[in-house]
Amino acid sequence: MSLQTIQFTQEQARDLAGVSPGEVRAWRKAVSYLAAKPGKAARFTFVDILGLAITRRITGDFHVRISDIGDSMDALFRALSETRPSDLEGSIALIDAQTARLVAGSDLAAKPLKDPTFVVPCDQLIHDLSQRVMPLAPASVQAALPFAPQMVKKGR
Repeated sequence: MSLQTIQFTQEQARDLAGVSPGEVRAWRKAVSYLAAKPGKAARFTFVDILGLAITRRITGDFHVRISDIGDSMDALFRALSETRPSDLEGSIALIDAQTARLVAGSDLAAKPLKDPTFVVPCDQLIHDLSQRVMPLAPASVQAALPFAPQMVKKGR
């Protein structure tokens, strides 16, 4: 018996990653991994949504055009798709102009960086996405009763 992966619709993926339909439309033109998921029937995994969130951070926070890093983001999506979500804890995405790779946070110092590289820690993004996918229920606000419960019978 195999474990089924949860798949999200395009609208759910956009909402979770915080991206607009226009952004995803533009990204599809530059990232072939996303181009392979067209239309309303497109389904996204948790790691796909993480890839969208990383792309949003780079294009939004650093104002990088997706056309300039499309091949790198494609490499990132493919690396993410080959990785189990549980193995991403403590991972860091390294994205340069030509490629992308995932490394463990503890191995970052051992990886030589030759070109300008975006370094995106995955932990906070994974935590934020996890909270949006499966929010924890708030603790009960009912106070403990100061007396023991008693059984009441009908007619007495």
